[in-house]
Amino acid sequence: MKSVLVFAVSLLLSVSAFANKGNNDEKVKETKSVALVENVNALQLTGSVVDEKNNETLAGVAIMVDGKKYYSDLEGKFTIADVKPGKYALQVELISYEPVSMDVELTKNQELQISLQQK
Repeated sequence: MKSVLVFAVSLLLSVSAFANKGNNDEKVKETKSVALVENVNALQLTGSVVDEKNNETLAGVAIMVDGKKYYSDLEGKFTIADVKPGKYALQVELISYEPVSMDVELTKNQELQISLQQK
């Protein structure tokens, strides 16, 4: 009986020690997994595209910014998110309309209204 009790206590102590070792490993992993975050203010450029003559919204307009192409939705609106502050050249194009080039200086969130003239 005495040997069974000693065996049970030693088993309990070894399981307890093993469990504590696992908790310590998790704490070490938690402290090591710190992500580095770049401290840059991400801005948002939004706007709408309309027909210059009748002021109707234009869907499917291609807006090129920094080599990336974005499109206006069915209501003529577009959103370009996570843009860093700075100067950007925009190219705006739609079939049967004159293309428009414009420079935009982003220092804060900005909303544009772009008018396209039919060819």
